Order: sequence, then structure tokens, then C-alpha cells
Amino acid sequence: MLKYSAMMLFIIIYSSCKTKNHTTDHVVTTVNSDSLTEFSTIYLKPVKTRLYSASVNDSFSIFQSIPSDYNKDSAKKYPLIILLDANIYFEPMLSQAKLLTGIGNIEECIVTGIGYKDLPSMDSVRSRDYTFPKAIPEYEMALSGGADRFKYFIDKEFLPKIENDYKIDTQKIILCGHSLGGYFVLYYLLKSAGEKKFSITNFVSASPSLHYNHRFIFQMEDSISLMEKLLPAKLYISMGSRDMGDKESKGILNAFAQQLNNHHYTGMQVQSDEYSNFGHLDAALPGFSKGLTFVFSK
Repeated sequence: MLKYSAMMLFIIIYSSCKTKNHTTDHVVTTVNSDSLTEFSTIYLKPVKTRLYSASVNDSFSIFQSIPSDYNKDSAKKYPLIILLDANIYFEPMLSQAKLLTGIGNIEECIVTGIGYKDLPSMDSVRSRDYTFPKAIPEYEMALSGGADRFKYFIDKEFLPKIENDYKIDTQKIILCGHSLGGYFVLYYLLKSAGEKKFSITNFVSASPSLHYNHRFIFQMEDSISLMEKLLPAKLYISMGSRDMGDKESKGILNAFAQQLNNHHYTGMQVQSDEYSNFGHLDAALPGFSKGLTFVFSK
């Protein structure tokens, strides 16, 4: 079976305190968690909405947070982070964005995530949206192969709405994904090159499922390279060393990065990193953090 289903991938236990009590001489004072540190108020409290996609014939949960000073300058436009598997990753990504913005590694951004109704729903249908072509039988995937429709949703339904609702710097849109989401990030990039249409030009692919369908993404990239040498994009791709321990995945990150570099695309910047002693799951957040830092680097 293809590694890994979302529920098998992850059960993240969120434990959070809304208040913190300090006792001095039996007097209790409460610190508001919204302003607990200097980083706490860089971004506003996130909101969740629902967005129906005609192309996918399903509704998605859209998570959003904007900089706290968003309305201070009516002319200022902001980079847009788009995060996949947002039911799991949106809150930790927002925390990462607060840190990276606070220390100056990235600019203030509109932080968005595309998710599903809930975690069980995500587990059952994410493979439908993040993969192409349909999965080989040995993976036992009930749903797969819908990445073209999901890409259309992002390009023609999601992005137009976000760009209408917010002040977006369209040259600084970043698509981030992990595992099958990371695979989709690479598929989206290569599909855009084949179509010669680049709605998004910045990509962070953490622990992508490069082995999917006997390394189909390698074949896809090889075909694209024969047709198109202009690829104006920044790509950060990473994996944990423990994620490449089996025969199917041994050396797979370096192999894919080397293939990209060998084709000498014009306008493309690629950085790949292997994290020693990291596995499939624990490499996700470091991949996002270092990927965003790379994208915003000069």
C-alpha cells in the first residue's frame, strides 16, 4: 500500500492553553494568550470558510489569516501562502509564519490553507485530489488521479476568489505540500510548464511521494524537458533520511533534484535538502520552514 494514509501518517494532539496564571501573594493574574509574546499578534486570529468547487464537485474548507496591520496601507500587496492538508498543518504553519516573519526570514503574508470538512474526510479523499495518474492496484487507493481537476480548482476558482478578496502580490504566491501534497506541488509545477501558464511560481515540496506509480513524476519531468526549457520558478524540495530507507525510495531525492538540474531550465532555482535522522512525518514542518525561507531569499 502506498505510504501513507493521512490518519496513519498523523495523529497530531493539539494541546493549547488559552490563559496562563501567575500567583504572587495569592493574587492571580491572567495573561491574554493573543498577546503572550511579541510574535503573537503579527497575524490575526484565523478564520475558516467553505468554498464549493464545480471542477472537483466537492466543497473545501479554506483557512485564512492576515497580518494584523493589513488595513494600515491600502496600496500594499502581500505574498500568499497556500498550504495543502490544512486540517493538519494550518495551525503549525501559522505559528511558523509568525516566527519567520518576526525574525525577518519572510515578509508578512496572507496565510491560507485548503482542507476538507474534517480530518476523517481529508483522510478519505486527499488522494483523489493530489495524485495523477490513477494509482496502480497495489496501492489499494479507493480514490486517485484527480490532480488535474484540483489544479483547475486552484487556478480558476480558489485564486480568483482570494485575489478578489485580498491584496495579493501575484508574483509571490507560494504553494506548499507534504507527502502526497508534496507530490501534487511537483505535479502542479510541471503541469504549469507544459501548459506554459504560471499562476504560481514558488513551490515548497516536503517529503513528496516521489515513488508514486513507479516514479511517474520522473517520467513527467523528462517529457516536459523535451518540450519546454523556460521554467520561471523557485522550488524547495526536502526529505528525511529515514524516509529513503527502503529499496523503492533509496536516493530518490537526490535523483530527482539531479534530473531537474541536468535539464538546465531557464529561470528555475532549485534547492534540495535531506534531513539526517528525520522520518516522513517529522520532516514536514522543517521542510515548510526552510522552504519558505528559501523562497523569500534574494
